[in-house]
Amino acid sequence: MPASRDLTKPIAGLVFVLGWAIGITLWSVSHLAPNAETGAFLVDIGILAVSVGFAAPFLKTTNGLVAAVILALIGIVLFAFGDFVHVTVITYLLRLLAPLLAVLTPVYKLLDFRVFA
Repeated sequence: MPASRDLTKPIAGLVFVLGWAIGITLWSVSHLAPNAETGAFLVDIGILAVSVGFAAPFLKTTNGLVAAVILALIGIVLFAFGDFVHVTVITYLLRLLAPLLAVLTPVYKLLDFRVFA
């Protein structure tokens, strides 16, 4: 893997604003979905977008941001499985885990602890 570069503040700020904008938009239009599963899926994607947006200003490198985005994409696939196949355990586990990891990111930065070394 190539050497990771520092994540600049403008890029982190842009990801923060875009994450929150995507999340709020999805939360606002979820009631327009044709069925309950699709509406729940839109809400869940909004949770992931806001989680990545919240964590972005506290990440040090672009590799950390890429890892967060990859985890969000994996989360979208798992949310689709959980919402449309009705595996409630996966859905609620991800609804708790994604924001928890995002909130722990400032703690990791404060303690200088790297999750993805």
